[in-house]
Parts: sequence; C-alpha cells; structure tokens
Amino acid sequence: MLKNMKIPYIKIMPITALISTILFISSIGLSVYKINNGEYNLGIDFAGGVELKVKIEQEEVINIASIRTLYNNFFTGVNIQELEGESNKNSFLLRFKGDNEDAMSALSVLTSEYGEDSVLFLGNTIISGVVSSDNLRTAFFLLIVAWIVMMIYITIRFDIRYALPAIMTLIHNIAIVFAILLLLDKELTVLILSALLTLIGYTINDTIVVFDRIRENTRSMTTSAFKDIVNVSLNQVLGRTIITSVSTLIAAGAIMIWGGSTLYNFAFTFFIGVVIGTYSSNFIASNLLVFMFRKK
Repeated sequence: MLKNMKIPYIKIMPITALISTILFISSIGLSVYKINNGEYNLGIDFAGGVELKVKIEQEEVINIASIRTLYNNFFTGVNIQELEGESNKNSFLLRFKGDNEDAMSALSVLTSEYGEDSVLFLGNTIISGVVSSDNLRTAFFLLIVAWIVMMIYITIRFDIRYALPAIMTLIHNIAIVFAILLLLDKELTVLILSALLTLIGYTINDTIVVFDRIRENTRSMTTSAFKDIVNVSLNQVLGRTIITSVSTLIAAGAIMIWGGSTLYNFAFTFFIGVVIGTYSSNFIASNLLVFMFRKK
C-alpha cells in the first residue's frame, strides 16, 4: 500500500518551511535567552561536582531504585549508578553538584538508613570548574567537527548542492532539540551530548537515503521537472522511512520506560530527535534541495 502512496510533498513544503522557520528562530531565541540569563541546568560533567563511591555491606541485594528513593528530597539531583563486577555487590556511584561537605551529607543519608557500620566509603572525586569548562568546550568542538565531517562526506558522495541542505537540516534539528531540552530544564550531561551526536549520524543517514533516491531518479526521469522527481522519490522511500523511524522510536521508548533514570534523558533526547529528524529529512532537506536545483 505504501508503494502506491502519492503524497503531494511539494504542495505541503511551503507550509512546513514556514513552520520550521518559526520553530528554528524561536529555538535560537530561547537558547540565547536561557544562556544569557544563566537559566540552564548543566550536569557535573560541565559544571563541576562530586563523584562518591560507596558500598553497603548487606547480605541481600539492594535494588538501586530503593537507593534513588532515599535521595528524592536531597538538596540537589543525585545520579546513581551500580558498580559492575562480582566484587562490587551493593556498590554504587553517586554523582551530584556540590563539594566535600555535600559529599558527607550524601553519605549520611545512607548511614541513617543502613547504619554507619554497614556503609563503606570507597572514595570521592571532585570535578573542578576548570575540568568541567574544558569538557564543555570539547562538547561544542565535537558537534562542530561532526558537522564539518558530514559536509565533506556528502560533498564527496554527491556535490555541494546536496551537502548544504543536509548540513542546514542538521543545524535545524539540533537547534530545536537543544531548545526543547532547555525549555524542559533537562540536565545537560555527557549522555545528552552522546544523544545529540547519535542524532547527527541518524539524521544524516536518513537524509542520504532520500537524496540517493532523488539522484537515481534524476537519471531515469530526464524529462521531468526536478520538483516532480523529488515528490516521486519521497513517496518511494516512504515505507522505508516509516519502518525505520517507528522501530527506532519503539527502542528509544523502551529505554525511557525500563532503562531507569540514568538513561532516561539520553533516550528522551534521542526520541524527540528521531521525530524531528524524520520530519526534516522528508520536508526540510528536500525543500532546500529543490531550492538549490530550482533552475533544473
């Protein structure tokens, strides 16, 4: 059924272009406002903080969910992970914003619940402001390098007229996703950065599939207008787009539901990124491509 679809993409594109322009400008404006006013929630990887390693000597295996419940009313959000390995039974890594004094407060939460003799302090690490600032600069550097590498790759595989729409689409996607994270006050961590870098790869792959079909059809539909070739090509890859996007969203949704709080923000970022990336690959990237080839 999907193979016979005839969605009028070209007629819809002016509307989607207007919507995307509004979303993009609003996203940039919101991001600039939030950053200028310091209204963003940096994780300890970028803002500095404490890593605290502890072990609870108890025969029964302690569910990590019960540890997280203890810190619901802690003065700052605490990221809790289990340490792997047989020798690390009931061992946990606590990460939060603060200093040595706050580390002792976090430790006292466990001693109050399990007793001082049962809680072993394995050590703590302070992430300084200098290190966190370096991490933040590295994060922006990685995003820029990813864009540049993608642009070079597409230019080599296609040509610059294909590369520019693809890169502009990536910028559009990341700007909107980043603005949503700021709007929802999500903690910006290395996991969020990983999700954004993953999205760049996912989106560019989706865009390349569309562009590849368009390029193939330009060789066979030599008497057709370029915008008609784009419309036919988008309908031809519609089935692939739906199957790929839905299966990816199901996987991301499963991580959001069952992956725990540690992976939730990663999965959430990837989920909304896939939705925006699928939309932009079909409407924004192709729309920009039509503009680049408007004389053809």
